[in-house]
Amino acid sequence: MKKAPSSQNWTGKSSIFSSLAWLAMASAMIVESDSYRYATLFFVALAGTAFRERAKSISAHWLVILCYIWAAYVFVRFIYGILGHDERGTSEWLYVFPIFFPLVGIALHATRNVIYAAATALIVAGLFSLIVTLDFETLLSGARAAPLWHNNPIHAGVGSGMIFLCSVFWALYSVEVQKLRGRSMWLTIGLGVATAVLGLLGVLGSQSKGVWLALAATTVFSGLLCLLFYSGRWRVFSLATATVTAGFATIFAYPYVQKVAGPTIDAIAELFRVAISERSASIALQRLIDDPATPSSMGERLKLISNAIEVYQSSPWIGSGNVWLTKWKHTTYGDVPHTIIHNGYLEIIVRHGLLGMTMLAVFVFAGIKIVNDAHKKGHLSTSLTGFIYCMNFFFFCTVATNSNNRLALGESFFIFMGGVVFALLIRPQTVRTQPLPDDDRR
Repeated sequence: MKKAPSSQNWTGKSSIFSSLAWLAMASAMIVESDSYRYATLFFVALAGTAFRERAKSISAHWLVILCYIWAAYVFVRFIYGILGHDERGTSEWLYVFPIFFPLVGIALHATRNVIYAAATALIVAGLFSLIVTLDFETLLSGARAAPLWHNNPIHAGVGSGMIFLCSVFWALYSVEVQKLRGRSMWLTIGLGVATAVLGLLGVLGSQSKGVWLALAATTVFSGLLCLLFYSGRWRVFSLATATVTAGFATIFAYPYVQKVAGPTIDAIAELFRVAISERSASIALQRLIDDPATPSSMGERLKLISNAIEVYQSSPWIGSGNVWLTKWKHTTYGDVPHTIIHNGYLEIIVRHGLLGMTMLAVFVFAGIKIVNDAHKKGHLSTSLTGFIYCMNFFFFCTVATNSNNRLALGESFFIFMGGVVFALLIRPQTVRTQPLPDDDRR
C-alpha cells in the first residue's frame, strides 16, 4: 500500500496550490463570492484521502462526535421540514457546516507551513483592494463610501474590520515568530500598518454602526488580552499601541460617527428606558416601532426582532427548523419586505431554539479551552492566540447587529475558525512555536 504523504512532503510539492486555497478561504473579506466553498471541499477531500490516519487520530474526540451528531440532526430535520411541511426555509445549510470542521482542521494542521505565505498574500491583496475601492473624496464629505466588492455596505464594513485585525496580528506574528529584523521587519510593519489604517477607513466609510461598536469593543478586549498574555516591555508596547490607535481613531471619527449614528443611539437609549420603566421588552419594541422619531432603518429592524421573538416563543426549546419561515408570515409584522433578521443569534433561535444556542456555547467554550491550553503549553504563539480571540470576539459582536453568519464572510469564518480548534488538537503533539524575544511571555 502506498504510504500517505507527510505534511512536509505535501507542502513541499503543492505549497503554492495550498496557499491559494487558503487565500480563497479568506477571500470573502475582500470579495463576496463562493470561492471559500470550493476551498472547503478541497481541504475536506485532502484530509479524507492524503491524511486519513491523522483524521482517525481525533475521530474519537467528543467534540468531533458532537459536530457529526449535530450535523446529522440538522440534516434530518431539514429533510423533515421539506417532506412534512413543504418548507425549505432559507440559509438552512449553514447549520450543517460543523460536519466540515474536523476535516478542515486536519487539512489546516497538515498544510500549516503555508499559512503564513497565504496570510501575507491576503494582507497585500487587502491593501491594494482598499486602495482601489476606497473613495476618499466621498469619505471626507461625510457620505457613505463602502469599499471592496460586497453586496452590501454592512458586509464591506465587516470585511474591512476583519482585514484591519488580520493586518495588526500578521505584523505582530511576523515580529514575534518569524523573527524579522532590520529592513524586512520595517517593511513588514509598514505593510501591516498601511493595510490596517485603510481597513479602519473602510470601516468608517461603510457607515455600519454595528461594526463601529464591535470594533470599539474589540479594541478594549485586545487591551485586556495584553494584560493577560504579555508582561514587561511587550505589555507596555502593546497597550501603548492600542491606546494611541484608539485615541487617534476617536478624535478623527467622533464627529463623523455622531452625525451618522446620533439618531440611532438616541432611539436605542429610549428603547432601554421604556423597557426598564414598563418591565416589558415587547411593549418597548411596540412603542418604539410606532414612534415617528425612530429612524426608518431602525424601525424596520425592530419589526424583524419582534417577528423573530414571536417565532421563537412558539417553540423555544428546539426552534422551528425550516418551518420558521412559514410561521414568520403570520407574525405581527409578517409583511416586512425581507426575512434577514439582522441578528445572528435570533437567526439561530428561530431555527433551533435554545438547543442551537447551547450547541454554539458548548463549541465556543470548548474552543477557548483548547486554544488556551495550546498557548499555555507553548504550542501557540501569543500573537496567534490574540488573533484567534480578537477575530472571534469582533465577529460575534457584529453578529449581534447583523446576520453575518448567513454571509460568505460568516460561513468562511466559521469553517476556518472551527477548523482551527481541531487543528490544535493535533498541533501540541508535533509543533512548538518560538518564544517571544527575551522570553517575554507568560
